[in-house]
Amino acid sequence: MKKTARLLGLLVAIAAGYYYIRQAATTWNGVDLEVLLSAKSIALTFAALVLYLAQIPITAMIWRWILADMDVRMSPRSAYAVIASTQFAKYLPGNVAQHIGRVAVARSFGGGVPTLTLSLIYENVIALLAAIHITMVFLASRSSSGLERWLPMRSISLVVIAASAAAVLAFLLLPRLAEYLQRKRMPDAGDGNEFNLSLGRLLLAYGVFIASFLSLGLAFTLLVHAVAPANGFSFLPLCGAFAAAWVVGLLVPGAPAGLGVREGILVVLLSGIVTGAAGVTVIALLRVVTTLGDLLHFVLGTWLLRGTAATPPQAREA
Repeated sequence: MKKTARLLGLLVAIAAGYYYIRQAATTWNGVDLEVLLSAKSIALTFAALVLYLAQIPITAMIWRWILADMDVRMSPRSAYAVIASTQFAKYLPGNVAQHIGRVAVARSFGGGVPTLTLSLIYENVIALLAAIHITMVFLASRSSSGLERWLPMRSISLVVIAASAAAVLAFLLLPRLAEYLQRKRMPDAGDGNEFNLSLGRLLLAYGVFIASFLSLGLAFTLLVHAVAPANGFSFLPLCGAFAAAWVVGLLVPGAPAGLGVREGILVVLLSGIVTGAAGVTVIALLRVVTTLGDLLHFVLGTWLLRGTAATPPQAREA
């Protein structure tokens, strides 16, 4: 079943990637290279890279909060080194190697496999809820002809309310679900309370993820402004478009780092905001910035990991 889902996800990624490449080939002659290579555009691209680079430290901070509520202590340096050194594995087929790698490396710094795995579930679900909420705000703020056939704009307010209610329900049920899964996996593990997150911690992580996606939306907006300065500074719809593409890329199994899927989604969502040539250019530039950022973190994280002392075996969770 998992192999089938990954195969279907890979086929979706290939189809979406082909759609993006076809659009790029059609509109490439309209790309203004003089604007793209100007000092202003280079400065905006660098600013976008800096904003993207901030995301791994933010994720490391949230992960430490989650682990702390699960009675696992990890230093800021260790948490960053573990995530930064394993995150680049998301570019491998399957889009799960980064999670497997993080659990494997993190075991040296404390925490057992069940706890570390559940911490990743918490982290990804909270991030997903935050991204979905921002996506809903995007849909509510801008009418999109490409989405009208699937979701009438008059229904958007109801969708936003439903998404908000779903987020609240998820926060209430997530600790119970984690406890249930842990009991199924390890019946003799106790009452499972050590695997629960407090509501305050969930809300704090959710708020920080919202801020994180807003900063990523700002980075994407800066890239659009670097490629097409005449289009203005449409932060809200661009932030929502980025969040929507991130959600779809995360949920489609098999696509390495959402490659192809996110590009195809962004081509559709950017229609009406930027022209075709500028749209495909900024999407390509976004992939360059994110890949470069992940590579820089990988190099730094691997270097830090070599000089970071592991937790003694007796201090680890069994």
